[in-house]
Amino acid sequence: MAEKSELAFDVSLGQITWRMVQQAKSWIRKNLPRTPLIEVTELSEIFNLRLFFKAENLQWTGAFKIRGGLVKLLSVSEEARQKGVVCASTGNHGKGIAFLARKFGIPAWVVVPERTPEVKTEAIKAMGARLIRFGETYAQAEDFAKTFASERELIFAPSFDDPWVVAAQGTVLWEILEDEPEVDTIIVPVGGGALLAGTLISAKQLKPSLRVIGVESEGAPAMTVSLSINEIVTLPEVNTLAEGIAVSRPGIVPFQIIRELLEEPLVLVSDEEMKEAVKEIVRFGKLVPELAGAAPLAAILSDKISFEPKATVACVVTGGNIDPKLLCEILKG
Repeated sequence: MAEKSELAFDVSLGQITWRMVQQAKSWIRKNLPRTPLIEVTELSEIFNLRLFFKAENLQWTGAFKIRGGLVKLLSVSEEARQKGVVCASTGNHGKGIAFLARKFGIPAWVVVPERTPEVKTEAIKAMGARLIRFGETYAQAEDFAKTFASERELIFAPSFDDPWVVAAQGTVLWEILEDEPEVDTIIVPVGGGALLAGTLISAKQLKPSLRVIGVESEGAPAMTVSLSINEIVTLPEVNTLAEGIAVSRPGIVPFQIIRELLEEPLVLVSDEEMKEAVKEIVRFGKLVPELAGAAPLAAILSDKISFEPKATVACVVTGGNIDPKLLCEILKG
């Protein structure tokens, strides 16, 4: 699975070249399955749109995060990789790193906030990674993981705050436009910001007219607050069940890109609106999303985005690692 990865690219903070996205796409194409773009005809009729779901919940480990983990690990030397890898995660990134570490045959440590759902932590441990619970927020877990990696001279694999991770997440839109070039709007969930930043970079290169919309949780509006004052803010707390976007501090690299390229304000949705979107994705899309993955549809269902009639819209369903108990509660409700 591993490839030679000594690349003469400038990956200084915030600088992401299109060549990096191209390299990321090559690595992803060779090592990960391609997720489908599914047209949802019934919802399309209801909203007078052509509505598509990019089913990243069907990716290996059940989330888009494995793209960034793969590309980060392949961007370093084999010698560095073999020492081992450490990451912080709210669940999906850690699961991806654990899976990749097993594939590469390297040791892995995953640091998660105390409240991370058991469905995600058990999956991480089942893949052989060492699980460490630390802190109430992702930011606290990340600070601990960075120190842990530094002290042991291990690779730290960021969940979102890294040029290679942003480049990797830019491949999601590239695949969407290959499958359906007529897409004129893409809606993505926003946590640390790598997916939105990567989407903006790919849109600028591949389709400058594309409308790019980011959706955050009302209980974790770190990017919204940071953009409003033009500097990165760490929220004192986050309050959302959507752990995939329960981030108290956006990444520096994504923030710089989003600040420069984003043309529309972020949309905020509540947990209840995401729960309703989960039900509708199960009902009409025949997919099982987690709350974060349902955030784009939640913004549509709650009428927080306006569209031209018959607009062609893609929602990225970023993950499907929902706690079964929560899913049962949502569907019963």
